[in-house]
Amino acid sequence: MQEFSKNYVIKTLGVKEDNVTILKDATAGEMSQNISLISKLVEKTDSAELIFYYAGHGLPDENTKIPYLIPVDVNGSDLSSAIKLSEVYEQFGNCGAKRVTVFLDACFSGSGREAGLLAARAVKIKPKEDILSGNIVVFSASSGEQTALPYKEEKHGIFTYFLLKKLKETKGNITYNELSEYIKTNVSINSLKVNKTEQDPKVNMSKDVEEIWKGWKFY
Repeated sequence: MQEFSKNYVIKTLGVKEDNVTILKDATAGEMSQNISLISKLVEKTDSAELIFYYAGHGLPDENTKIPYLIPVDVNGSDLSSAIKLSEVYEQFGNCGAKRVTVFLDACFSGSGREAGLLAARAVKIKPKEDILSGNIVVFSASSGEQTALPYKEEKHGIFTYFLLKKLKETKGNITYNELSEYIKTNVSINSLKVNKTEQDPKVNMSKDVEEIWKGWKFY
């Protein structure tokens, strides 16, 4: 299975090469700068569609339960430089995009795949749900206090594996509802088989699109 890479989104989803940005092992500064830059580019483009994919660490603040993306240069014990997920949603949701699709292969309960990031934490935290605005739909790898787990045999997160599998099979000619149901079913079942642990993906959307998102297609 291919990585969710530049070539993948170009060949499978038909995205133009100069419209694709890939960041690997990104720092907080790199992530913030690129999120801001992409939002500004979308603002200046008529009928733009935005796809944001993130695979990595996520953490909630222990007191506020607000979820954060954790760049490579941020320590899990100090979230002051981390990327607040609600601010990512706000920037993308308010940039005027015709459609914003977010894929998150990360969990925000404090029970990530690699214990080293949170070795001091004894309990999981149910992260605060963000209120979404604009034309945005978010596909998340897990629900509530669950962990987003790997599919080691396939060298992917189990969420990413089934996401890419279905997009490749359909070449993006699939409705968001069909993709959602496929991911939910296959990740839920195979997580129990492979990892012996429940993982139930979920989809959130803004009120602006809750009546129409199911019929959207990628290509």
